[in-house]
Amino acid sequence: MKKVTGARSPAVLLRFCLMAVVLIGLLAGLWAALARVGWAMPTLTESLSGVHGPLMIVGVLGTLIGLERAVALAGLDQRKLHPTYAVPVVNAVGALLLILIGAQPVAKAVLLLGNLALVALFGVMLRRHRALHIVVMAAGAVYLAIGTLAWLLGAPLFQVVYCWVAFLVLTIVGERLELSRVRRLSKLSYRLFGISAGFYGVAVLSTFVNLDIGIRATGIATVLLVIWLFRYDVAMTAIRRQGQVRFIAACLLAGYGWLGVSGLFGLFSGVSYAGFAYDALLHSALLGFVFSMIFGHVLVILPAVIGRFIAYRPAFYAYLAVFHVSVAIRIMGDVLLQSTVRMWGGLFDVLALLAFLIAVIHAARTSPQPGVKCEGRNVNENHY
Repeated sequence: MKKVTGARSPAVLLRFCLMAVVLIGLLAGLWAALARVGWAMPTLTESLSGVHGPLMIVGVLGTLIGLERAVALAGLDQRKLHPTYAVPVVNAVGALLLILIGAQPVAKAVLLLGNLALVALFGVMLRRHRALHIVVMAAGAVYLAIGTLAWLLGAPLFQVVYCWVAFLVLTIVGERLELSRVRRLSKLSYRLFGISAGFYGVAVLSTFVNLDIGIRATGIATVLLVIWLFRYDVAMTAIRRQGQVRFIAACLLAGYGWLGVSGLFGLFSGVSYAGFAYDALLHSALLGFVFSMIFGHVLVILPAVIGRFIAYRPAFYAYLAVFHVSVAIRIMGDVLLQSTVRMWGGLFDVLALLAFLIAVIHAARTSPQPGVKCEGRNVNENHY
């Protein structure tokens, strides 16, 4: 009987299928994004534009984060088909349902099931190792589930979106706390982080009581987290290094800046249900912050998922620069109340993301493989 090679193992095929769903969801979400900022895009599905936010946050990023965590646990347990792969699988099904049928109860329910599975996954991690950074990331998963549950029960998107943003913020800052341990942080720095993260979590929940006060409080907490990141994150020292380490650090620091901008928008603008202020508050965080993190970490996370080394290329800076200039143009259009400026900023956001994606795929296909299996977490010594 012919032995199945590693490249064709069920685990590898499953990961590639999940990444394919993530890619499909990303492309559909970007298509909808262009339509939402005013470009005349051909209709793919009738409801796609209306689920742009849930698709990108809960569907695409929820699946990607769940997959990355499942791969990490599979690597730790040395099991190819780990039970935690069920988390991204369920979430991926929910993402596909959103694309095909829109915000129907069945799509929301499947996504909620995937969110609850992610909470359970972090519960497994906490049983193995109790640490502040895992608690914070687990809290992020809880907020994801709270937001999706509220959405399923009929809460409007302009209210539940702050829970979904909290999922991404807490997941990322939790990871940054974990990686910043190399700086041998003081007890005071941990206390400051815990206070800021705790305040942020309470502020987000308060949006269900009073949306205006909750958004302003969340803005203050966001700024406090950003101050902590600029003061204690390892990126502040990594930026002085060379090559991929500096590129990752540049992505991180630029992203922190945009997260701070989002916090200031929340603090000073307060409640908004749609329009320019709403767009500026959300997309300075979801585009400027979250996607800048993706730019920086894709060279680490993707090899862990697909099992291929991806070489850093200095040309990646060009895509990063165009992306951040485009975000700035979009936010400028919001501030100046100019929809045309926002449209062009949104277009070049999408083009920069797609160009970077193509460049990364090309690098994955052409990079010389060192012969070391890239599975699990922290497979690259340049993960900063």
